[in-house]
Amino acid sequence: MKKIFLLVALVVSFHITVTAQRDNNDSPQPAARSIYGEIGGPGILSLNYDQRFKGQKGLGFRVGAGGIGFLTSGVFAIPVGLNYLSGRNGHYLELGAGASAITITDGEDFFENNSSTVFGYLNFGYRYQPEKNGFTGRVFVSPLITGAGVFPFYGGISFGFKF
Repeated sequence: MKKIFLLVALVVSFHITVTAQRDNNDSPQPAARSIYGEIGGPGILSLNYDQRFKGQKGLGFRVGAGGIGFLTSGVFAIPVGLNYLSGRNGHYLELGAGASAITITDGEDFFENNSSTVFGYLNFGYRYQPEKNGFTGRVFVSPLITGAGVFPFYGGISFGFKF
């Protein structure tokens, strides 16, 4: 009986020790979310929402709204896209692609004399995104793919908050 008790105690002790030493990365991390303002890029001058599908890095998406000169004439843009973050400790390489719907107006109000188009974009850049909540920033090159051709030397910067 003592041998069985000793064996059970040993197995339970081993199980508790292994469970206690399990890496905390086994538990799923919440998806990283951020809101940021962007100068340049596919939204021209825009406010954007970005989220990972799971965890702090990997595949995610962005959606935004922006433009310039909204009152009587200007450009209104809605950029959407997928992006991928690779790196660690808050420093990431960002690669992405998407499309931006553009409406250009030149009338006395938004619905007069407007034209719309969609263009594609790529995104290559650096993103600082803390592992916890806080300031986030990006700098990137974002080639535009339009019906008139490819504009390879376009880019931008952004600043925001991860929550």
